[in-house]
Formats: sequence, structure tokens, C-alpha cells
Amino acid sequence: MKSLIRTSILAAFVASLGFGSMGAMAAGQGDCDGPHGGMARMYHMDPAGITERATQRLAQLQAALALKPGQMAAWDQFKGVMQEKARTAAEHMQAMRNQERPKTALERMDRMEAFSRERMAALQDVRKATEAFYGRLDAAQKKVFDEQFHLFGPQGARGAMRGDHMGGRLPAQPAAPQ
Repeated sequence: MKSLIRTSILAAFVASLGFGSMGAMAAGQGDCDGPHGGMARMYHMDPAGITERATQRLAQLQAALALKPGQMAAWDQFKGVMQEKARTAAEHMQAMRNQERPKTALERMDRMEAFSRERMAALQDVRKATEAFYGRLDAAQKKVFDEQFHLFGPQGARGAMRGDHMGGRLPAQPAAPQ
């Protein structure tokens, strides 16, 4: 009886491995980043929606921070950089949609390197603006900013390509009062 159970468990395990690998094999090959290429999700995003989502997130962040009048100039500068980043990302996305897909591995690598340089430059601009704004926040505001800013992470760097939107998870909702 024990050998029958052991054999059944082993057979079920092997079958589950087989079924799991079927999806990977059926997906085929793509660019360097998996079956659909590194920009798969990008082609499903609406370029106009990028700027709209950034505006919404900035409004939510501004409300959560409860900024004081003396902080508004720094906020406006920070907000301007973030909106410019969103606009540039939307333009880049539209350009990517209109471009012909690279035909060779070297062309794909060239395109990835160029995109990486653009993202690094944008990240440096965001960092400068964030440092200037962050220095104007009090301790409680810094805590709120630290909890919510991950939503504005580098466009497509980590989270956006995995589907968790702009590099992070949504903040946990506060528990309802009992």
C-alpha cells in the first residue's frame, strides 16, 4: 500500500511539472526579456493615461502630505519635474509604438541601451527634485512621502513591467475603525 501511495504521489508530482512547463514551451521565444519582449506591457498602455495617472498620483500625494504654504514652491518644482517625466514617458511610448521592431540582436541591444540612458537621465532629474523637496518636509511628512513615493518609481524600471504599476505595490489601506 505504501509503495502505491508513494508511486501515486510521484506520478502526480511529475505530471504537475509537465503541465507547468507546457505553458513555458507554448509561449515561444521573444526578445531578450521573455516571450513577449521587454516592452510587452508598454504596448498595452495608453500614452495619454500615463500623464493622467501621474497627475492623479501627484494630487493624492499632495493631499496626503498636507503641505504648508512655505513648502508650496518646492512642491511646485517637484511636481513640474514629475509631470515632465510622465510627459516624456508618454512621448517615448508613442515613439516606440511607431518604430519598426529591431531585426537583429545588436539592434535590440542598441535600443535597450538608448532607453536605459534616457531612463537614467530622467532618474537623475527626479532625484535632484526629490532631494530638494524632501529637505523641506517635516518628519511626519517624510514618513508619508517614504510610504507613497514608490508609486512614482522609474517608469518601467521594475514594477511597471511586472504589472504592479510604477515600481511598487499600492499602499495598504488603513483599517476601518471598530
